[in-house]
Amino acid sequence: MKPNPDEVAEVKYVNREQLKELLRKADAGEEGLKLSPWFRLIVDNFLFKWWDHLEKGTLKEVIDMKTIHRLT
Repeated sequence: MKPNPDEVAEVKYVNREQLKELLRKADAGEEGLKLSPWFRLIVDNFLFKWWDHLEKGTLKEVIDMKTIHRLT
């Protein structure tokens, strides 16, 4: 992974529970934790659903290469 340093300050691999805790801290403004708006949109709209399918081995069920998702 080579994130653009102008866009990303830190990268961290987390499990589901760790991500939930990071989201809680970011929402509460704890530890100065900030998440990018686009990441939050992906989390809120897709990530946990994808994670469920990944764990079940059914990720192919949520592949959708035709829909353009407009997230706001």
